[in-house]
This record gives sequence, C-alpha cells and structure tokens, in this order.
Amino acid sequence: MSKKSKQSKPKIYNPSSTITMNGNVKSSATSTKNGANVSYNMNPYEQAAYDYAGKSFYDNLANINVFSDDTIKSLNNQVNAYLNQGLNMLNNTYTPMIRDMQNDVARRFGNTNNSMFMDNLNDIESKRALAMSDLVQDVSSKRNELVNNELANRYEYLNFLNDYQNQVYSNMLQTLAMNNNFLNTNNSHLNGRNNTTTAASSNNTLGDILNIASKVAGIFK
Repeated sequence: MSKKSKQSKPKIYNPSSTITMNGNVKSSATSTKNGANVSYNMNPYEQAAYDYAGKSFYDNLANINVFSDDTIKSLNNQVNAYLNQGLNMLNNTYTPMIRDMQNDVARRFGNTNNSMFMDNLNDIESKRALAMSDLVQDVSSKRNELVNNELANRYEYLNFLNDYQNQVYSNMLQTLAMNNNFLNTNNSHLNGRNNTTTAASSNNTLGDILNIASKVAGIFK
C-alpha cells in the first residue's frame, strides 16, 4: 500500500507594512511572493526643499569658478575701500610729519631753502615710499583673500546642498530597508519553519519589531 505524501501548507504573506511619523506615512511596503515593493513619502515641504537643493546645485555647479560682472564690481569696491583706507592712514601719518618739520626748520632758519630741510624731507619721503610699497603688497594680498573667500563660500554652499540631498537620500534608503526588513521578519515568523506558532516565536517577533522601530526613530532625530 503506497504511502501518501504529506501536502505542504501554503505560505502566509503579511500583505503590507508602513512606517509613520506624526501620523503621516513615511514608508510603505507591500509583500509579494517575489519579494516586497517599497516606497518613501515626502511631505510637500520636504519635497520642495529636496528639489530646491538639487536645482541650486545644478545651477551653481557650471559657474562655480566664473565671476559675474556684479561680483567683480563688488570685489573691486572692497579692494578700493581697503586701498583708500591705507592711503588715508599714510597721509594722516606723514603729512603732519612733513608740516611739523617744515615749520621747525623755517622757525630756526627763517626759510626751508636749506640742506637740513631737504635731508629731513628726503628721509620722511623715503619712509613713506616704503610704507606705500607695503600697502601695495597688502592690497594685492587683500584681493587674493577676497577671491579665495568668495570661492570658498561657493564650494561650501555646494557642499551643503550636496550633503543635504545625500542625507535625505540616506534617510530614505534606511527607512525603506527597515520597512522591508520589518515585512520580511513578520512574514518569516508568520510562516515559521514548521508553520507552527509558539510563545517563543511571538516574543522574537515583538523584539525584532521594537528593534527596527528604535532604529527608525533614530533616523529622524
């Protein structure tokens, strides 16, 4: 007498799983026999910020090292202001020195048409020329500093936009993966190795769910 083969019980699939934040569905997963279909939802503000970051990154990337006429004008104005400040300082320093020396020589000799006046004047003018040379170098350094700061600010802005999008994308992938894991874990416990339900398997399911839920909460802190 032939022995009848034991017919396997059909597998059980939990149809769906969702992750919600503040009552709004952030991620959903639907179980199929071939796996799971998962999706991630942004609220209108998240979507607008994400799209803005992407568009701003694209718009600024091509011209990151190109200065517009307005930018060049602004840099030149700052350099000229720095130059004028330096010139005023030199004039305020050396013009009174020449005037005081001129008055002193005129008082002592009756006029400034003498070698003492010319020697002192040449000495003062020599010092002013050195100070002017230093000012020119300072102005050149100031221009380079302003240009480098402008470029640094642009790269920092692009890095911020890129980091923002990467963070959103990372959160999205983590949430989708956790939701998918939750669904698979639930399905695994529903089916069980021998299609039996025990207190131990129920406790394991609860532990897995709590573990996944704590990870999800950590993403959105």
